[in-house]
Amino acid sequence: MKLLKIAVIGVFALISGGCSLLFGGKEEPVDFWQPVLSPDGRFLAYIAKPSGAQAYGLYILDLETNAERLLVQMGQDVVYPSWSPDGTKIAFIGTQEKDNWDLFVVDVESGQVRRLTTDSAMDVNPSWASNGLIVFNSNRDGSWAAWAINPDGTGLRKLSFSRPKS
Repeated sequence: MKLLKIAVIGVFALISGGCSLLFGGKEEPVDFWQPVLSPDGRFLAYIAKPSGAQAYGLYILDLETNAERLLVQMGQDVVYPSWSPDGTKIAFIGTQEKDNWDLFVVDVESGQVRRLTTDSAMDVNPSWASNGLIVFNSNRDGSWAAWAINPDGTGLRKLSFSRPKS
């Protein structure tokens, strides 16, 4: 639970002021944040907020050619990318409404984004399982638990029990 609290605080630190909140001083552009390699090792997906950008975006770097591509830029920040096992999609967390973190999937080739969750709870820390499910944390039933969803947004189910609050 302590690790989960640290992870959630890290998200808020990133959104609230990036490295300035964590390390003091003025906010500096953040590059190559939360890096994850594609399953074939050819691409690096990461979060960045170049100088002058209004929000963190999801980028892909081709490690063979060093070509960078902005894959997702929404009106607000995106964080925590996770590659699908076949390397064709990336799950990530983004906000559409104030203080509402939801799960999204982007097709790497087309850039088409699909919103998977719309609950007012926080859905965070996506991890793509080898069986194709996206596992994530959510407080949608009042306490933090592990949940899973299919990449098309169907089949939402709770995987873990909820611990009693102390």
